[in-house]
Amino acid sequence: NITSFPAIADQVATSTVGLAATASSGLAVEFAVGSGPAAISGGTNLTFTGAGTVSIVASQPGNATYAPAANLTNSFNVTKATGVVSLNNLSQTYDGTARIVTATTTPTGLTVSITYNGSGTAPTNAGSYTVSGTINDAIYQGFASDSLVVSKGAATVTLGSLTQTYDGTPKSATATTVPVG
Repeated sequence: NITSFPAIADQVATSTVGLAATASSGLAVEFAVGSGPAAISGGTNLTFTGAGTVSIVASQPGNATYAPAANLTNSFNVTKATGVVSLNNLSQTYDGTARIVTATTTPTGLTVSITYNGSGTAPTNAGSYTVSGTINDAIYQGFASDSLVVSKGAATVTLGSLTQTYDGTPKSATATTVPVG
């Protein structure tokens, strides 16, 4: 029989767990992932590939002297680890193109989904926008929110039709603007 296979506490997805169990026969106990986002390396090193419920099965297959022991299963929950999101480029100037906010993460390199006032499309107009960055990763979770402020851009105004001859009718001037930069 397998006499000891201690319960495994709930884990964070970045954890590594050393598996241990004993059998009354003294034979080695083997481990397998019964279900869930986990992997075993080196026979006893348990790591995780995501969040969810994990079941680990301990077995002792027996030998010429001892019959196989009944399998024992330990189940526990794995939660995502916390990552940090930092939003960048939150103060920009209108230039007619999309004003894109970037994000950095700790640990580095995590994928972040960014929304602007709830939309995935970056704004082009001047104004203030609520920006949210959410980590999209199997092992990490995290969120940040801030404001993107797009200030008005500078423009050159050119007036035209300023020289006209009086003929008793109302006269109009024209104006054109061109963004600077």
